[in-house]
Amino acid sequence: MPIRTTLIGLIALVGLAACGSEAGDNAPARPEPETTTTTSAVATTTTSATTTTAADDLAEAVTAFHQWVAALAEGRIDLAWDLMASSSQMAFGSYERFSEMRTGLAEGWGSWVVVEGASYSLDEDQSGRVLLIASGVIRPEGNPQHREVGVPLVIENGRLVVSPFEEFGNVANGLQQAAAGVEQPPVPSESGDGRRVVYSNSDQRVWLVEADGTVTDTYLVSGKRGVPAPGGYEVFSKSELAYAGHDDITMSHMVRFAHGANLPIGFHAIPNDGNGRPLQTEEALGEYRSAGCVRQSPGHAADLFAWADIGTRVVVLP
Repeated sequence: MPIRTTLIGLIALVGLAACGSEAGDNAPARPEPETTTTTSAVATTTTSATTTTAADDLAEAVTAFHQWVAALAEGRIDLAWDLMASSSQMAFGSYERFSEMRTGLAEGWGSWVVVEGASYSLDEDQSGRVLLIASGVIRPEGNPQHREVGVPLVIENGRLVVSPFEEFGNVANGLQQAAAGVEQPPVPSESGDGRRVVYSNSDQRVWLVEADGTVTDTYLVSGKRGVPAPGGYEVFSKSELAYAGHDDITMSHMVRFAHGANLPIGFHAIPNDGNGRPLQTEEALGEYRSAGCVRQSPGHAADLFAWADIGTRVVVLP
């Protein structure tokens, strides 16, 4: 069928910001995928390994999507990994990290197995990627919600696969980034002891601190001045992806630890608007930019999500 050239919004989401899911257990290690070049139907390139194009057959695209979400819903994490494009595998950085998030993925993306009033079409975004547009009423964690997602499609090694996590940014690189040659501020002495996340509101900085006092990481964030109130909190909910509840804004790696007037407050990646554009740049982290939650770079958000279990202590300083 013809491909219409319009910008598609929502790339991926799982549940409302008030919902959360705990990461599953680690699975055995798997070999990393071979390097593969992926391109769209608009510009196809060939490497010695693979020729990759985007699909233009709606039925084939819907089948690929259904197979992937069904694998997630059934807990067949190996199959879900294999049905996903190498670009999305690289965004996660490893199969182990993908497996750790199996519960949230099953409750979120897996809810697309049963869709009321389902509608599917093919479209193209401004980058030339071909997307499967899926819409209808799904029930993540039992909550009926009308949603629309645009899932990139590519053909790798002769088969059609989905690439739903290209919008994550380079998570693998983000987790490895360090401020080489730049001395980082020490964890504040008034933050207590033990394994904890420390958030200094005035400094707009987070520290991940191990039980022995070792600082695993520290980085700038963007929150809201004076929110939440200084004090001790605990992580009570996590979602791989979350929906802000307005303007089709989504965010990844939500880790909730406090309660606001209407919605929980948590750490998450810089949100994307309804067209998939980030609401701020990573360069602007360190400034007050949020309505209440604490924004992080995609890589640091993924790191904190994996590091902080339910019950992890969070210390908020003025």
